[in-house]
Formats: sequence, C-alpha cells, structure tokens
Amino acid sequence: MSKARVEAHIFTLLFCLAVICNTVTGQNITKRVRVVSGGSISFAFNTIKDYTIGKTYNNWSRLNIYFIDTTNVGGDGASTGWELLVRANQSSIDSDNGALNLPLSTIEINPSTVIPGATPTTITLTDVDQTIITGIDPVATFVEGEIVISFDCGTTTPLLGEEPEFYSVDLVFTIKELP
Repeated sequence: MSKARVEAHIFTLLFCLAVICNTVTGQNITKRVRVVSGGSISFAFNTIKDYTIGKTYNNWSRLNIYFIDTTNVGGDGASTGWELLVRANQSSIDSDNGALNLPLSTIEINPSTVIPGATPTTITLTDVDQTIITGIDPVATFVEGEIVISFDCGTTTPLLGEEPEFYSVDLVFTIKELP
C-alpha cells in the first residue's frame, strides 16, 4: 500500500472519529436541596395533653429545590422526573437527659408544595430514604421551588407512659432523578 493511500485511510479514520465524537452527547443533571429552616426537629413532651394528643409542628421545615436534566446539546435528558427523599440521621428520636429514646415511627411527615407537576406523599419517618415528593420531567428546562413540611409526633400513637423529656431528631433530604 502506498504512503499516500495510508495517509488517506488515516485521514478518513480521523474524520470519522471527529464526526462521531461531535455527535455523542451526555446527560447533564444538576440537583440541589437547600434546607432553609427545620433540618432538625425537637419535641418537648411535658404535659398530659402532649402525651395524649401529641404535638404538631405546622410548616416547620422549608426547603428550596432545583432540578434540571439536559444533554450536552441542550435537549431533554433521559430522566422521567425527580423525587425528594427524607430519612432520619439516627435510628430513634433521641432524648436529651437519659430517658428512653422514642421510636421514629411516632413521627409523621406531611409535605406540601406549589411546584407544578409535584405530588406530595405523607409518610412515617424511618432511617431509610423514603419519597415524600415526586415531580414530572421538566423537559429541557428546570424545576425550582419551595417545599414546606409539617410534622406530627405522637398524634396517631399516644405517648402516655413516656418520661417528660426534650426529644430531637436530625433529617437528611436528598433529591434524585427518576429513570
């Protein structure tokens, strides 16, 4: 094979490689959760009323979320939407002064939002990620907005017999794309 022919094959190969490299696109996902307030919850149980009917903290936690899924060329990414997850950062609701800890199952989480296409779900707190909001695919644009969360502790399971105490739990919020 002549030198000119080898150079022509190399040029053709490099040209094809350049075309392929310029047409391959990747997926770009940006997601943020910012806890504005209420990343920890503290409950002070010290009256018969507290133990009988529980405590409710309306609109206690406020989160700002941002989600976008696009390709390198600006088109819609491969995800079908997004979800916001929550879990306790420990296995129980910790007491402050040595009383027995409370089970996480005494806390109910009630999220709400006005983000278009988002669906909230009420859950019972655990130390495993659970979905509290799902959102639709924003189709090559972004989702941004506020999520407000209310908490009930001891409202469905009375805490009679527990010691008067200050109880607290830290929460972990995660946003992820749906396949």
